[in-house]
Amino acid sequence: MPVARTSGQADEDPNGAQPPAVRSRFLIGLTLAQTGVFIAFVPLLNFLLPLQAAAIDPAARVILLSQTAFWGGLTSGVANIVFGMLSDRTPGPFGRRRPWVVVGLVIVLVSYLMIFNARTGLSLIISVIVFQAGLNALFSPLNALLPDMVPDRQKGLVASLLGIAHPVATLFTALVMAIWLTDTATRFLVLAGTVVVLVLPMLLTTREPPAKDRPRRGRLPLGALLNRDFLVAFGSRLLVQVAITLNALYLLFYVQGSVPLSARFSGQGLETIFGWLLAAHTVTALSAGFIGGLWSDRLGRRKVFIFASGCLMATGMVTMVAMPAWPGPLFGQVMFGAGMGLFSTVDLALVTQVLPRRAHAGGDLGLMNLANSLPQVAAPSMGILIFYLAGEGGLSWTFLIAAGFAVVGGAVIGLVRGVN
Repeated sequence: MPVARTSGQADEDPNGAQPPAVRSRFLIGLTLAQTGVFIAFVPLLNFLLPLQAAAIDPAARVILLSQTAFWGGLTSGVANIVFGMLSDRTPGPFGRRRPWVVVGLVIVLVSYLMIFNARTGLSLIISVIVFQAGLNALFSPLNALLPDMVPDRQKGLVASLLGIAHPVATLFTALVMAIWLTDTATRFLVLAGTVVVLVLPMLLTTREPPAKDRPRRGRLPLGALLNRDFLVAFGSRLLVQVAITLNALYLLFYVQGSVPLSARFSGQGLETIFGWLLAAHTVTALSAGFIGGLWSDRLGRRKVFIFASGCLMATGMVTMVAMPAWPGPLFGQVMFGAGMGLFSTVDLALVTQVLPRRAHAGGDLGLMNLANSLPQVAAPSMGILIFYLAGEGGLSWTFLIAAGFAVVGGAVIGLVRGVN
């Protein structure tokens, strides 16, 4: 049963023409590259950056981390739209998207060196701003290859493969960054080398099809928000990503500040416990995301999976608050990971079907990515306010509020009309 196409797509392409089916070489290259992009930022933002903030200013580490995430998120939102639009308009024999992937990769590698050498709060913030600019120069054009080259009937499959990127990056953070490696310099070197190795095959093997349409001059960058289904999908992703960002930003501090966990694992480093929680989170995210993407193709339904993902994430975060003693945090992260993996996969497939015009895919996906970037601004700001108002109970209230965002975000997707 095919998933309904949006009215915007039908208006653009009245003959219903679709790109040809993609082959395994493209799937492997794109999956590896997507995994490389997520490894580029998940270990940094979830693990290395909190440690760096704590090393620079131990007494005000939460504030410094929140400020850094705020300015990084602001940069991310602008950069993703800009580089997406630039890739829509880039001519040349190497394709529209790949040249910008190279530019982004170089900037990311430079930013790692800057972050490693940061010794003040200001230098850390500037370094993360550079990192977010490079990351989005890499990510936005790469993301646009999905609507460029994948037909609707394969979008769930491809999204399932791409959906493993975040869980794999989380597992990499847990097992490699938190458990296996202990030296900061080695962590940054391994991180940089891994990203290059994973992105390079796509750059060398993918051949982009010639662009059939050129973006119209003068089109408003925010014009896609005038499309109802696009706007609803944007709102749903925005709400859910607030929940995901709050979990990612404060999970390490949750572990470090947990009296029950400190008592239960007195002989082990809390960073190791954090690593095992991420590993458990990852296993369920991988499984739920991959299976959910395939079933959303088979059933021709996306929205019910997205609603279920919000409920799972909310249940996981409530469990962490209600059951702080082991194994409560473990159960909480297992459920949260299942919901996040399911959401990441199915939401990606749905979003590529509500793009108003394929010729503007890079810019429109960059605009959609604001729903990923704005929470990086909003979540740390919310965190500062919650900690100010709630004091020692700030972490519990943070996870409960995140649970509310997850449920509402999952429910909002039901308002989309053009996709089942």
